[in-house]
Amino acid sequence: MQSTINLFRHFYEKLPPLFPVTIKEKIAHALEHVEGDPTVTLEEIEKTMITFGYEAWPWNQAYQEFFTVAEATVGENFLVPKLTPELRRRYEEFAHYGGTLRELHSGRPADFFSGEERTDLCVALIETQTELRDYVNREVASVHKDKYLKRVAEFAAVLEEITENLEQMNDLAEAEQDHPALADQIRARVRAFEYGLCFLGPEIGSEAVCQSVGFFAGRKHELNRLRGIHQTQQVDFYGL
Repeated sequence: MQSTINLFRHFYEKLPPLFPVTIKEKIAHALEHVEGDPTVTLEEIEKTMITFGYEAWPWNQAYQEFFTVAEATVGENFLVPKLTPELRRRYEEFAHYGGTLRELHSGRPADFFSGEERTDLCVALIETQTELRDYVNREVASVHKDKYLKRVAEFAAVLEEITENLEQMNDLAEAEQDHPALADQIRARVRAFEYGLCFLGPEIGSEAVCQSVGFFAGRKHELNRLRGIHQTQQVDFYGL
């Protein structure tokens, strides 16, 4: 329960720049309620987070685009000055072999650096992320404001398409009578996407959601076909 509340606070604190103030105030009020009400249930908290997750998704997607570009273009400018001369040489060697700043967060290059180097890198990366986020916050609120808001609007249109697909999936699950397990799989896919909206689970790409309706419709057809194979065939020998 407390871990979910902590995720709710993280979701609130990471709302991107220019996010509508009225909605942000509603989120703050909801967060204050769940933090102060011992009777609130886990299901109620998750439902509240998902509701606001739909509001935040276009903004988070647009912001992440700008952050990713900034990290790739100027991220090293924030990281390298924080490294010791020896660690800087190791990082330059890592970059020479094709390593990127983004890969350092994945843990894949762990074998390239010693334990002590990884410890120092971790500290530098945390500081870099904080400074880079401040940099991007200023950029999207000033010189790139129009471009940023345009991307938010474009992602809002994508979200409308996603929502339509999720509604179709819910309708499929509701109408599914022959294959209860398939209905459960459909509902699980819907919930997985909704969890990804607000840090309750890993994010699922919009393309995967939009392809799910066709996938599950095809899966139902396949299950019907297989069920037909195992049905006993009634043959009227006297009519031959």
